[in-house]
Amino acid sequence: MRFYRSEPQAGLGRRRPGFIDDPGFPSFLNGLTDGAALVELDGRIRLVNAPMERLLRATRADLLGADLARHLRGTGRLAADLSEGLIRLRRTETTGTLPSGRAVGAQLSILRQDDDPYAALLTLRELGAHPVASPARGQFRLARDLAHDLAPQAPFVTSPARQALAAQLDAALAQGLSVHLSGETGTGKTTLLTRLLAGQGAPVATISCAALDPSTFEAELFGTGIGIGATDPGRIGRIEAAAGGTLVLEAVDLLPPALAGRLLVTLDAVQETGGTRIVSTATRPLWPLCTTATLPEALYFRLCGLSLTLPPLRDDPAFLPPLLDAWLAEINRARPRPLALSARFVKALAARPLPGNLREMIAALRRAALLAETTAEPAHLPPVQGCAPASAPDRTGLPLKDLVREFEIRTIENSVADHGSKRSAAKALGIDVATLIRKMNRSPDTQPTRSETP
Repeated sequence: MRFYRSEPQAGLGRRRPGFIDDPGFPSFLNGLTDGAALVELDGRIRLVNAPMERLLRATRADLLGADLARHLRGTGRLAADLSEGLIRLRRTETTGTLPSGRAVGAQLSILRQDDDPYAALLTLRELGAHPVASPARGQFRLARDLAHDLAPQAPFVTSPARQALAAQLDAALAQGLSVHLSGETGTGKTTLLTRLLAGQGAPVATISCAALDPSTFEAELFGTGIGIGATDPGRIGRIEAAAGGTLVLEAVDLLPPALAGRLLVTLDAVQETGGTRIVSTATRPLWPLCTTATLPEALYFRLCGLSLTLPPLRDDPAFLPPLLDAWLAEINRARPRPLALSARFVKALAARPLPGNLREMIAALRRAALLAETTAEPAHLPPVQGCAPASAPDRTGLPLKDLVREFEIRTIENSVADHGSKRSAAKALGIDVATLIRKMNRSPDTQPTRSETP
């Protein structure tokens, strides 16, 4: 096999080792016990071994030349992490559940020739099929340094309030307490837990309580047992996948009431055996659900050994500046001309209630990057959602001139948002762009600052 001789690939403009095209290389992949696939940088599967066929429950003919994303459809974070790693050409380790129902650990390694990436090697290892407690024996890490590996893939920043909460959560888990983490939608509960638990080098299994129903409860938690035939080992349950690590119950406030009793019995059994910690999340307080008999009090006390609340973005002002900086740097990686945020934009964004928290802030930033040419202004922010007319400031007694000015500014801002640029908005409104900019600068939210060009 020609492992080190490089040959140019027609149409790809890249140099890659000659062994990639050697007839013996597929045999080498088949010698691996883990599922393995050679993936082109555009996401197409070039080579695949037999264990990978079994894990994905697809034939080689179905896999070769197909888009990897198609065979990972429905796997959520697993597909997102691998796609992100392939796009950014970065080594990635993650976990998830395949469409076949198998919980797996995945590792994506970028292959390079003379520092030039030419393909990626994806390996999948079924969790529970091999021991997971001793990295020295060569099994997939969940991983001690997974947080370090994940860090380059998405901006991650913190604040003093979040650091203090993470320290409390870590200490509680070390003592074996069940921890409940609540917080509004988009506050980053999953991201915080992912990074915290990944650094502990133990398995993590997640259950979406909102997706459970009586027909799937047993299979999700306990698996499907051993299937018929050597190629169908069955599906392990989340309880087994989390053994010795952490079981995360997401959106426990959305658990169907009919399953609350069954979940309580299951958690009692898990804690009696020891070794597995329980973490739950919700977007609203759990105790009120007990008062309405939606959630049994016994389940509440089982889950809430320690209750912590991740503050919303509006209550953690120290979090917004580094968050904006990190995501702006991320967005600018894909822009030919870097985007800057005006002081007026940051002030207007910080003044919003942001009920969607991080998700809403990131969406607003991406929208501004789409609409603005070089500098984001308040006009590039989306309309504030969910504002009833009664909550608007009282305009009684204002001079007609001020009311007309406010109407002009609101109309101009909406036109800019709709048309994507000031020049197009001015044309649609029948005014020149200089007039449009002058009228926008008359807004209380868009007064020029000394550090900016009027």
